[in-house]
Amino acid sequence: MELMSVFGRQEHLVGWYCQPENRRCHKTAVVMLTPGMLHHVGPMRMHVELARRLADAGMASFRFDLSGIGESLAVASEGSSLQRASSEIGQAFDWLQANHGYERFILFGLCSGADDALAAAIDDPRIVKLSLMDGCGFRTRRFYGHWFLYKYVPKLLRLSKWRDLVMSRFSGADGGAASMPLGQDIREFGNAELCQSQVNQLLQRGVAMQWLYTGGAIDYYSYATQFFDMFPSIKPQPALDIHHLPSIDHLASLRSDRLSLLELIVNWCCAPQPSFQLSA
Repeated sequence: MELMSVFGRQEHLVGWYCQPENRRCHKTAVVMLTPGMLHHVGPMRMHVELARRLADAGMASFRFDLSGIGESLAVASEGSSLQRASSEIGQAFDWLQANHGYERFILFGLCSGADDALAAAIDDPRIVKLSLMDGCGFRTRRFYGHWFLYKYVPKLLRLSKWRDLVMSRFSGADGGAASMPLGQDIREFGNAELCQSQVNQLLQRGVAMQWLYTGGAIDYYSYATQFFDMFPSIKPQPALDIHHLPSIDHLASLRSDRLSLLELIVNWCCAPQPSFQLSA
């Protein structure tokens, strides 16, 4: 069963609560955060599919639009967008707690949603797990070799790329749109030292984390063990579930990719809270 709700201190936020028929987890719910300017259904309806798969597994979920996105109204607020998102995530928790009795929460976020989730987890002790897709990342010494291998070698071996290059040379085409310069996504995660400190802080508090890096993060994350090279004070442990998924694009556009990704997320969300081994 899915129910729409209007909530928030100014009654300006809109979300969808998905309640399982057989509710196995009575105190914990998954909350999904909007990535960038996408609304609560998620890219390719990923959040809708995730909610229904969680419901099949007996876990409730809630997906909502941050203010000014999708169906939620924009309101004036002080501070950075991360601070605003943290406040609104807390308001979603308050609504779920008051209306459905949930006391612990798992956050799922993609891209900027992962940034919002990490910031919110620092501020709110009700968060017990994070699933972060293409979250913060930083280039390491080993990054460049893998980056070239994954990003450019396949292109060099593809005959169609060479054919297009030759055709563009003879036709005089520049291969790009002259009216629209390429831009860059806006991300708000801090430097490597700050992010490492945040991850350690959450581990010490008992927050389990799943980090999923797709091929969409190739320009800052290019090999399986890069997480521990980025954050040398953090060691492999049960509370950390790290995955490098280079064959999946940033939005998991292919249905087969999305289904395998959702299975990975649902299994982790529904698993018991792992034991902890604090970083040195």
